[in-house]
Amino acid sequence: MFLLSAVIGYSVLSIRLRHREEGRWIKDSYVTALGIGFFLWKFSMLIFDPLEALANPLSLLYFSGGQRGLWLGALGGMAYLAYKGYRNRPLVQLLIKSSVLAFAAVQAARFTMFFLWEDSLGWKLPLCALLSLVLSIAAWLKFDLPLSSFVPLVLWYSIGSAVFPFLDGNRHIVLAGFSLEQLLFILLAVAMLVLDSIGNRRNRHDKSKRL
Repeated sequence: MFLLSAVIGYSVLSIRLRHREEGRWIKDSYVTALGIGFFLWKFSMLIFDPLEALANPLSLLYFSGGQRGLWLGALGGMAYLAYKGYRNRPLVQLLIKSSVLAFAAVQAARFTMFFLWEDSLGWKLPLCALLSLVLSIAAWLKFDLPLSSFVPLVLWYSIGSAVFPFLDGNRHIVLAGFSLEQLLFILLAVAMLVLDSIGNRRNRHDKSKRL
């Protein structure tokens, strides 16, 4: 599922960037970030349970890193993309928009496959798949607009991603009834609200100057 979702994300990105000179750099960054994320996810047992991993080395081939490994891989991939953006600042906005588009496409594919594979009767997976699909379509349509147009998209996606897990009674609660995933999306939503407020304030300031 991971590989197929990654291929779908890469395909969407390739089509959207097919007429851009920077497309190859963006796609290479995407593939490398995925490789780093997969490596950290797959071998995260060495970090979270080193004694068990060293006692049974073959377990690294058969077991994944679970939810903690998934978040570790995601953080590793994002750290690499942040580094690439820092090294090539003129393309950082394009890199961020491409990351949002690819992430949404990957998530839409992943949630859909999980829903079909698990034959789930719950609402969480189809709603998350629909939310990710809406984000990917919106990111595609707004791709050539300023980066600020992506802030509301990520904000609403974060809110939905923080709310929908309440439909999953088996989620792992870490604080005040929220899972780690929910807490991270709440933090992201707060960050988007701050950015949106700053952007609106700047727009009002610019308009007052013109008047």
